[in-house]
Amino acid sequence: MATLHIVRQSAFISNDFSQCITTLGKDDTVAFIDDGCYNMQHNLMKSIDAKLNIQLHVLAKHAQARALIINEPEFGKINMKNLVELTFSHDRVITWQ
Repeated sequence: MATLHIVRQSAFISNDFSQCITTLGKDDTVAFIDDGCYNMQHNLMKSIDAKLNIQLHVLAKHAQARALIINEPEFGKINMKNLVELTFSHDRVITWQ
């Protein structure tokens, strides 16, 4: 049962992303939006277990608005339409805000 985790807050000011990481399951997806885009640069990224096969996506316009460079292929660039499609292609959606 794959879950889409939408992360809206930066781990530099909130523990939401840290809590998100503890709940990740096999084949889950994490989408960074709003200030959550800053998490691409946070040390917590190293704690995501590679064995879980987690997909990482970033809302490109939100990262651009924050002058962040998206490191592809580690992070997939998505737009709002892609985010909506992700919500329908997963069994559950959790928004971390």
